[in-house]
Amino acid sequence: MAYYTTSSLIGVDFNTVSTTQLFALGTKANGSDNTEWVYCQAASAITAFKACVINGTYTVAMTSATDVLDDTGGRFGWAQTAFAASDFGWVPVAGTMYVMTTGSNTLAASGVPVCMGGSAVSTGMISMVATTTNTMQGIQIVAHGSGGQTATATAAQAIISYPRPVRPSF
Repeated sequence: MAYYTTSSLIGVDFNTVSTTQLFALGTKANGSDNTEWVYCQAASAITAFKACVINGTYTVAMTSATDVLDDTGGRFGWAQTAFAASDFGWVPVAGTMYVMTTGSNTLAASGVPVCMGGSAVSTGMISMVATTTNTMQGIQIVAHGSGGQTATATAAQAIISYPRPVRPSF
């Protein structure tokens, strides 16, 4: 899905990354599908659609279950394009976007919480499992799969309505 800016910033391109810094880190912009984006620099490589955390200096890295905490000030985002280490680019923190899930996401419709963690979950992937450990608030999966929960990755469309604070581990 290609995103476009609805802000008045000139030169914003949510769909590409750059090795050159084009905006001040932390610049915010609004985009299509009611998305809110933050301009960041990657601390390490980031896979498209995987969860990442933005720290106070607007450095971004893929995240894991250890980052799911309420009181530390980081923000979740889901990079919509791949980043190499040190790349600059835009990461959405709210709106309709794609997130990487483990396997099918059919369980989300039945009220099972969206979580990060568990042995089947790789870095940056979320899972719909019957547990309240590492529950991620403010995520609604809107494009449901048809199979059972597996370890296979699936990009699912989601509405992010509240970017839950996390503890950066980098």
